[in-house]
Amino acid sequence: MKAIKFLLTTTLMLAYLCSVNAQGLYIEPGVSYMMPSTNEVLGPKNQNVLTPGSEIYSNVVGSYGAGTSLDLTVGYMLSRNFGVEIGTSYVLGNETLIEEFTDGSSYDRSYATNQRLTLSPGFLVDAGGETFSPFARFSLLIPVAGQTDGFRESNAPVMVSSSIPLLFPTANGFEATSIAKGEFSLGFNAAFGLRYQLNDMVGIFASVGYTGLRIARKSYEVPGAILKFEDGTELDVLPLLAIANNGSASDIYAYEEYVDELSAEELAALQEQGINDYNENPVDYPDVIDNAVFLAELAGAGSSDNVYTTYGSKDLPALKTRQDVSFSTVNISIGARFLFGGGNNE
Repeated sequence: MKAIKFLLTTTLMLAYLCSVNAQGLYIEPGVSYMMPSTNEVLGPKNQNVLTPGSEIYSNVVGSYGAGTSLDLTVGYMLSRNFGVEIGTSYVLGNETLIEEFTDGSSYDRSYATNQRLTLSPGFLVDAGGETFSPFARFSLLIPVAGQTDGFRESNAPVMVSSSIPLLFPTANGFEATSIAKGEFSLGFNAAFGLRYQLNDMVGIFASVGYTGLRIARKSYEVPGAILKFEDGTELDVLPLLAIANNGSASDIYAYEEYVDELSAEELAALQEQGINDYNENPVDYPDVIDNAVFLAELAGAGSSDNVYTTYGSKDLPALKTRQDVSFSTVNISIGARFLFGGGNNE
């Protein structure tokens, strides 16, 4: 909603500027379909994971950037063939499979959907044709807002954690949501297209372009995690995310932040601080959670020192080393150009 308000506000501001100083100005609303341009590994794709000795290992490949983009560009033609412009785009990302584990009809799958708002200052080179005119545009890409929403679902909770069948033998489903936010990043756009001028004021265009963008992860949050049971009930198991955590890269916490470097001594100190902070201000968990932790300790599947801690919360984020992911795409765009004051100057 905020992004839509931003686009509407930008449109009104641009319209006002055009009415004040129209000579050489143009506005281009458009839409783009964005396809992955890389085969970067997003995560594992493993089969027969519950059948030892028959596993098949592969990877999910693609890009987080694929989706549909709503575009709005305002520019000024300095001459018949050259102009400067700034564009804004709101990207509605596709739901992208990033991890998959299967065995027959059993599965554990994770998806990600990215939404982002970007600015693109750049320049336009136009052949200046009266009716048909080839053009090229190049711009810097600046993401100004956005996040990647994740969703994980499984109809075999044992794939999520081998301790779940022990703690909750009647559980037959697992779901979790996540929110990933990125560091400030810069990318670039390049596009080549053809414009058809309908009259002195209005033209239409189509183009093919490339977006190059990588974003390093800044934070990762799991706001919800539930187990589903055979009788239709559900249980919030977010407090159990830290069970059996030992500081490895595969551990999952309710809240994580990313750093360039992390020492074992620093990690141990933070984990100890989390236990001490909890002991000073304990939380009353439901009995079913306390009982599950107790069973896990008896079975050697976890420790209350791992669960009863503030480490991995917003008050004391779990730390992991930084990683970046690809948002690069190939784009097909269509739109219209509205000229004010003659646009293509001689």
